[in-house]
Amino acid sequence: MYTIITKDDCPFCGSAKALLDKNNQGYTEYNVHSQSSMWILTLLKRSSIKTVPQIFSSDGSLIGGYAELRVFLDPDLTEGRY
Repeated sequence: MYTIITKDDCPFCGSAKALLDKNNQGYTEYNVHSQSSMWILTLLKRSSIKTVPQIFSSDGSLIGGYAELRVFLDPDLTEGRY
């Protein structure tokens, strides 16, 4: 199970969620525009993270954004080949 931090109208967020869905990977989403997820903004600011999506593995390790997720799910990919 993954955790993904998103925001409204973010094409990379949508692509990351679609990629997880395509690979039958479950995830919990926290949208920074959602009233119930506003606490996430504090965490992002304190950790100097300025972009979304931010994806975490089931053990809590930061994977990164959409490009890093693609490589994480398919290690044969390189960041320059998509």
